[in-house]
Amino acid sequence: TRVRSSAASDVYKRQGSSIAARTIAAGDVPPVKNLPPLDAPEMRELRELLEDPAIKKTAHHAKYDVLALRRAGVQLRGVDFDTMLASYVLDPGRRSHGLDVLAFEFLNHTMTTFDELCGKGKSQLSFDAVPVSCARDYACEDADMAMRLRAVFEPQLDVHEMTPLFRNIETPLVEVLTDMEWSGISIDVPWFRSLKERFQRERERVEQEIYAEAGQEFNINSNPQLRVILFEKLQLPVRKRTATGPSTDASVLQELAEAGHVLPQLLLEYRELFKLEGTYLDALPQLLNPADGRLHTSFNQTVASTGRLSSSDPNLQNIPIRRELGRDIRRGFVPRAGWMLLAADYSQIELRLLAHLSHDEAFVQAFTAGGDIHRQTASIIFDVPLDDVTPVMRARAKTINFATIYGQGAHALSRQLKIEHAEAREFIARYFERFQGVRRYLDATIESARELGYVQTIFGRRRYIPELRDRNYNMRAFGERTAQNSPIQGSAADLIKIAMIRIHHQFRTNGLETKMLLQVHDELVFDSPMDELDAVRALVIHEMEHAAELSVPLVVDVGVGRDWLETKIG
Repeated sequence: TRVRSSAASDVYKRQGSSIAARTIAAGDVPPVKNLPPLDAPEMRELRELLEDPAIKKTAHHAKYDVLALRRAGVQLRGVDFDTMLASYVLDPGRRSHGLDVLAFEFLNHTMTTFDELCGKGKSQLSFDAVPVSCARDYACEDADMAMRLRAVFEPQLDVHEMTPLFRNIETPLVEVLTDMEWSGISIDVPWFRSLKERFQRERERVEQEIYAEAGQEFNINSNPQLRVILFEKLQLPVRKRTATGPSTDASVLQELAEAGHVLPQLLLEYRELFKLEGTYLDALPQLLNPADGRLHTSFNQTVASTGRLSSSDPNLQNIPIRRELGRDIRRGFVPRAGWMLLAADYSQIELRLLAHLSHDEAFVQAFTAGGDIHRQTASIIFDVPLDDVTPVMRARAKTINFATIYGQGAHALSRQLKIEHAEAREFIARYFERFQGVRRYLDATIESARELGYVQTIFGRRRYIPELRDRNYNMRAFGERTAQNSPIQGSAADLIKIAMIRIHHQFRTNGLETKMLLQVHDELVFDSPMDELDAVRALVIHEMEHAAELSVPLVVDVGVGRDWLETKIG
């Protein structure tokens, strides 16, 4: 039974005791007789109903139900509609896709919460002690609300032409993610212990450098103390203010560090070490499942407005790869004994999608020609032969390529390239002069979003952007950047989801033991027996590169290794 999040009703607050407790106190309640385990002979008919794919089921957050039943030995099949996914597809930006929130908003019905039913704190009853009549009403309310919401959402999916996205991508992805979460991933615990010692020494070294630079010891994790040191004692310029005083967030520290101030740079280094140490080195060994000794993350399908998946408990999508310490954490993720990890990564997927969506001839031609897209771009922008492109030219072209995707202006580009604002503005103008199709596409996307209120991916996923009509200039600017980026990032998310579904299906069809373990935005990680590696490599590349037919080729890089890092460098 799912714990619901809505606030307790007025009746509950007034009476101050749970529904179950009041029912028991009223008397005439038959003793609670709980059902036998699901694998008991008496439960055969229910088990068969749940496992029959021909009997269609409606659920809310089906992945939760599938995993809960699998732990009880039942393979739930035939899930035909998930109201949480339908809500997400229809409006990915809403604050909650919870059953209670949707029931209240669309059905004007306030659901009973777990606390209302069982109480709170010391007086809380366990669910198996709740009178059957109360448990029945509470549990059946879930099913009732899901069925009623389906009647609301299903026609809306048709009206907005989102049924294919819902049916062909989001719904079949549930089974893929369920299997990934069930498989989990191995970590090298002794390696993490040794890393912990290294990180601790490194953090303590940076701490001493911070104290030396500040001229005193202080609590580095205290923002009020940090403000005093930075802006009163050292008299550094205030870049941004909050309600409580000058801001000490990462963007402020970065700006001060780029201006040549030593202490902000040390603070950034300290914060990264502190975060990595706490989030990964301390937490991951504690999160291993005692039953199989593996780490089981949760993939969230209804969080990111772009359509991307997120990962939590623990978040395995946010391990930095550029710094040595982050790479060392990846080294601790390992395959099963005698197996290998295989990682497949879309190469420059967002730039390829920009070329496809914009139909810019020069950009499309640069990708069609193959080779290094950033060198190709630099050659076009600076109007020099490919062989004459310098490393500096390539680096600048790479920066502006990605700045274009995220709608960055001259100010952000000048900071990234460490050049004057006027030079950055000229650089952007030259870029869009060479790639006029890109400029037209980005402008047209913003205008369309203003008119329709949303943007769409190649596969019809919508993102609503109310900020475009906001009175505040900064909010409107945010809306414009979001309008430019969302079709690109959302299409990339859709592509890898399609690839995941097809790969998962091929593994089953071909009877392969290989498991898909992780999705980290544009990357998939697999655990594969040695004798399947060649077949899996070919299969994964084919399915990822043919997830959709674009005007530019999709390219996938594959690496194999004895740990996650080695798949990148091996």
